[in-house]
Amino acid sequence: MIEDLYTVKDVQRVRELLLKEQHNLDLITHLLIPPKQACLDHRHDSEQLVRGVLHRQSNAVLGKLEGVWTRYLSYWYPHDLPTFLRQSADYLEDTERNPDKRYRHPNWIKKVKTFYNSLNAKQQNQVLAKLNSPEGSNPAKRKELFSKVILQRELGYDKIQSVIQQVKENHV
Repeated sequence: MIEDLYTVKDVQRVRELLLKEQHNLDLITHLLIPPKQACLDHRHDSEQLVRGVLHRQSNAVLGKLEGVWTRYLSYWYPHDLPTFLRQSADYLEDTERNPDKRYRHPNWIKKVKTFYNSLNAKQQNQVLAKLNSPEGSNPAKRKELFSKVILQRELGYDKIQSVIQQVKENHV
């Protein structure tokens, strides 16, 4: 027989009971859950059944994954979310072990801009100089010059990232 929970006290009682049964471990990460971080997780289908107790962060991520499933996958993917997640894990592990090193996604441009912007003005001008660019007199000019420099195809990510790293480490 399913017990329907009605109040905050009901939730607290069941959360504490399940947490004890779980030896205070998050059912996803298998890490200890600090008492104030324990959440009563439940299915979001018509039955609304409790699944267990999760760390607040695990519960939040699981909720996001289920939301993504509902919005973007469930209408075209012929299997369920757990199957998709297992296949995603296989894909991530395979591509981590055997990366295809033929192409770099254009997001590298945003990444090097972020690294560049974390430098102080002197370091930014040093990067520009090492990349054969004039130095900038103010932040906007330095960003503009760097944006032009990174689009020079002969430089590429490796060279630009290397120069930024050298300047950052050497504080020259």
